[in-house]
Order: sequence, then structure tokens, then C-alpha cells
Amino acid sequence: MRLPYLQRALCLLWALSPLGAAWGQAWTQPPGHVYAKVAYGASTAAHQYTFDGRAKPYADDVYGPSFYDRSLYLYSEGGLADGLTGVVSLGYKRLVTRDTTFRYEASALGDVDLGLRWRPDPLMAWIPAGGALAINAKLTLPTGYIRNSIPSPGSGQVNGAISVDYGHGWSGLYVQGGLGYRLRSGWYGLSRAVECQPGRDRGCAQDPQQDLGDEVYGRFEIGASPVKWLLVQGLADAVISLQAPEVGFSVDQPIPAQQRWLKLGGGLIGLLGDGWGLSAQGLYTFWGNNTVRSLDIFLGVHTEFDVGELFAEAAGPRGGAR
Repeated sequence: MRLPYLQRALCLLWALSPLGAAWGQAWTQPPGHVYAKVAYGASTAAHQYTFDGRAKPYADDVYGPSFYDRSLYLYSEGGLADGLTGVVSLGYKRLVTRDTTFRYEASALGDVDLGLRWRPDPLMAWIPAGGALAINAKLTLPTGYIRNSIPSPGSGQVNGAISVDYGHGWSGLYVQGGLGYRLRSGWYGLSRAVECQPGRDRGCAQDPQQDLGDEVYGRFEIGASPVKWLLVQGLADAVISLQAPEVGFSVDQPIPAQQRWLKLGGGLIGLLGDGWGLSAQGLYTFWGNNTVRSLDIFLGVHTEFDVGELFAEAAGPRGGAR
């Protein structure tokens, strides 16, 4: 049986988020219900925020765009049991940076995220009608990429994260937000580094096994449905390193040890019917320390279905006279 329109739309909203750092959702999927999305992301920056918050060119003496991220993202989540949802996401990263002399490019699978979303039923009696509460846990695993390439598809170490997310929906309107903690471990065993002489071997940097700072992250969004098939979003995402950024990053060492940023933006989600939909979202980095000042655009297509219904349709009718 299909979910009511508003509940189904709310179940998808956090899944449509383009930012891994803002991963999370307040609504769990019903058992056997699957959502899947493919998205293309384009992030471009001509400037960075330094470790002390000043804006400067991303690459010294380059006064135009010098950071490009053109990546493909796969995301899927499905109801494992009542109140429990499994989540898997993966990105194929294509990154380009340049300085006054060289253009650096790398393409590889990035990190894979494996997560669980749990609805704490003992607490639901305290939640008002129309509200939803969930605890999200996620493990981020590198996929064997070269972490000291210029640029690198990821920081190379294993991360863990947990968040508490709350959402509330009314007729044609919703708000939700979440707050989480990310543990950035010092284990780099699932990525690799190549031997090189930094500064002489083009496209290769010193192995960045840095002391990465743990982070608090959060997200808030508000949305409305002016017509039945369209959802309009306002988005806010933030990451705050618990360690104050002290050392900057550069084209040669593009992964910051500590970072802080605030992104604001919005999005449109069109529901096409039969479980299909399209999305377009954009965010801009309005404030930060040790991060790129980028404009991030994401275009996606998603589908949803019930596994039981899918197999029943594939099997077709049985019995009857021959």
C-alpha cells in the first residue's frame, strides 16, 4: 500500500540532501519500502576561507575559479523493519584544481557511507501528532583511493557519526532539523598513499595522515508544497570543528585538518508520479574557516517502490485454466 502523499514526500526530503555532511533524516521508511537516487553535483570555487576566516583566492595569484568538483552520487535507503531503515551512499569523484603553473585532475570512487536510522519508539509517546524523531548512525569508509593525490577524492581515514533528528509536518508544510557528532579517526588502512617527491612529482603530495578534529554538524530545513507535485525547500547546513583551525590548506595539500562552514540555499523537488521524481538544489558557503567558498549545484532523479509489490508484479498472476 502506498504511503499518503505528504508522509511519502517527508520521508524523501532528507534523502534528497546533496551533502554528505548533512546526512540524516527524521522519518524512517516502512518495511520493504526502498528509495534510490542518482545525482550529479557541480561545485566551483575561486576563493577559500583561511584558517582565521579571511577570504582569499583558492590558489595564490589565480583570480578566477581554480577548484572544480564534478561528481556523481548514488544514494539508497530501505525499510529493514518497523522503525529501522538502512542507508547506503557512494560518490564517484572527479576533481580539478589549478595554480599558476599546473592543472591537477583526479577521478576515483570516494567514500562509501553505511548507515542505520532508528525510531526510538519508547520516546514517541512524547512526540506531538505530525512529528517524527530518529537517531541516525553512519560509518564512512574509504574505497582504496590514493589519499595523497592532488586533488584527493577524500581524506582517507574512517569516520563515524551519530545524530538526533526531529521533523514536523502539517498540511503542505514541514520543518525539520538535526544535530550530530562526527568522530574523525586516525585509521587510514582503507586508503593508500604512493611514494613521491612532493614538489617534483606532479599530482602527488606528502601523505596527509593528519590529526583531524572531531566535528559537530547540523542541518535545518523548511519546505512547502504550493501544488501537489512540487516541493520548495530552504536549506541550512553547518559543520563546526571542535578544534580551532590553526593550519591552512592549499592546492598542494587540499584536505583541511579542521574546518568550519555554513552553507545556505534552497531546492525544488518535482514528483512525476509512479514513484519517480526530479530534484534541483543549490547552496553557497556564506561563512567558514579552512574551507572553499563554493557554489554547489545538484541535479538528481529518484525513484521509490515497495519490494513486495515489485516481486508480485514480476511474478504476474498465477493459477487459472490452461
